[in-house]
Amino acid sequence: MQLKHMRPYQLRDYVEAGHPLLVPAGCIETHGPHMAIGHDTIIVEEICQRIAERTPCAIAPSFEYGPTGYALGGPEDGTIDPDYDAFGRYVKSIMKNFLEMGFRKVYVSIMHQGMEAPLALAFKKAAAELTFERVLESGYERGWWGRREDEQAVGGAIWGHIQVLPMILPASSPPAGGDHAGYNETSFLIAARPELVEQERLDDNAPWYCRGDEKKNSWTANAEHGQAMIDAVVDAWVEKIDGERT
Repeated sequence: MQLKHMRPYQLRDYVEAGHPLLVPAGCIETHGPHMAIGHDTIIVEEICQRIAERTPCAIAPSFEYGPTGYALGGPEDGTIDPDYDAFGRYVKSIMKNFLEMGFRKVYVSIMHQGMEAPLALAFKKAAAELTFERVLESGYERGWWGRREDEQAVGGAIWGHIQVLPMILPASSPPAGGDHAGYNETSFLIAARPELVEQERLDDNAPWYCRGDEKKNSWTANAEHGQAMIDAVVDAWVEKIDGERT
């Protein structure tokens, strides 16, 4: 269920039932002449929706304007790159509110540049800082680390509330895989949102990242492969979420 569609009683019901919050995180970035510039957010949104259809989860409004480093074009190509410090502060403030709502599990799902790039690092930094800040806010004295009883209590109450993860969990690969607007990402979007892909716009001037190899490229991307990846990704997430419910 979409968090922004909830009434307060529904939010309380989800929190009391221990249902997690899924947080789609992506960016606005050029994806060749044939794909929507919001692919990295759109595909995570689609995956989150499919997860929630299989197991009860709330879905947060997306973080759309993630860092890109202008690695694959600038604003004239449809790419946005925010100030990293400002983005990090924004992420932390919103994630803190999610915890204050009472969600015991918050899963941030990312499909952009890997887990050591600025987008993922902004969320991981926020998660780490909020975790340690909440220990002291919960009443533990300074110097709590190393006191076995305190550590065990903190472990159950604080650790692991926010997990920042790639959308493609290891259990889903293969068949799922990443690239940039190539065989995999184009197939993902063809399967999930075919109206946002125009393969006929690919020509000899298409960027290098579209080309891949002779058999697997943006031209040969297809719905069958995309659906196989979606199914594998959703299966892996549902198994993880259900296995971690408290």
